[in-house]
Amino acid sequence: MSRQLTCILWIVAGARALGAQEQEAILRARADSLLREWRQANALAGLQDSLRLAIRLSGRDTIRAGAVTVIANPSPLPLAQAAAAADAEIERYFGTAAHVFTDHPLLVQAIDPDTAAEPPRAPLGIQIPWDFDVARVSRVLLTMADLGVADTALRAWLGGPVTPVLDTVPRRERVFVQLVTAPSHAVRQCFLGDLGACRDALSLVGAPDIVTRWYGPAERRALVTVDYAGFLDRGEKQIAFRSCASGNDAACLDLLNSLPPGSLVRPFDSDARATLLQTAAHLGGPATFERLLEIQGDMGSRLAAATGRPIDSLVAQWRAGILRSRPSPVTLPPWGVWLGLGWTAVFATCGLRSSRWRVQ
Repeated sequence: MSRQLTCILWIVAGARALGAQEQEAILRARADSLLREWRQANALAGLQDSLRLAIRLSGRDTIRAGAVTVIANPSPLPLAQAAAAADAEIERYFGTAAHVFTDHPLLVQAIDPDTAAEPPRAPLGIQIPWDFDVARVSRVLLTMADLGVADTALRAWLGGPVTPVLDTVPRRERVFVQLVTAPSHAVRQCFLGDLGACRDALSLVGAPDIVTRWYGPAERRALVTVDYAGFLDRGEKQIAFRSCASGNDAACLDLLNSLPPGSLVRPFDSDARATLLQTAAHLGGPATFERLLEIQGDMGSRLAAATGRPIDSLVAQWRAGILRSRPSPVTLPPWGVWLGLGWTAVFATCGLRSSRWRVQ
């Protein structure tokens, strides 16, 4: 009897296994079918977008100057001269990597600055009033020349489009101000000459303990209780938030590490990284960006390989350039001192005449 029962159980188990295999095969076939349909629908959508774009581009001018291609509606804009000026700057900055822009035309919507008609709600490209001169149009084109279309990792590290650095002097002056005022332990150590801290502050090397590398205890508490209070002081995180606010640094660390990847504010803004990239382009020569596009890994390794220099050497050159860019102090004319003393006397007189200072 037991043998018969065992046989029956084996038969049932085998049937279930066969049924499960058949069901799995059916589900896999359905998934493959859905995947094929999704790919076909995606291809059709891409074709529709291409046709739609082709229709919108019909009747538009195409201007080519070296690696720069501009597609725009007919207008008095001096696009040919501006494109030539922009191409010269793009090739000077990006070197041999400038060829990337031949496959990524810059779309421009020229608009009449004197008309009362509203501009199109869905303009084809960036809108430029057609009374702009060559210099202003060229500047706009340079802000559109984003090498990040070919290197999304570089764009993510920089924190914005990878375009030629404009206004070099004021940008470096702003970075100097960050170097001496940013509320970050890493930035302060960088200012004092710690190149490892500079690497951390510039996000050149990924590290699991980046929060402690960037910020000290007091700074971490300020980040939690001020910058991210609206996000962290609610729900199940409220207990940890209050603990952090009362001085528990471990709670502060846990809260900051719980933030979504990439959402923690970095010690330096994009200006610092853009000036570092500019330094790399200067030291590495015309092929710097071309090599950079071919290299994988963290940005420190990529920049070192692209420039052919140790990363600390590159960072040291950048830091020295930023320190040389200290903003000039504001000088007052001789009469400015007397004007300041005069206003001081006026405010002092008004204050002494107040009833708060009268002797009763």
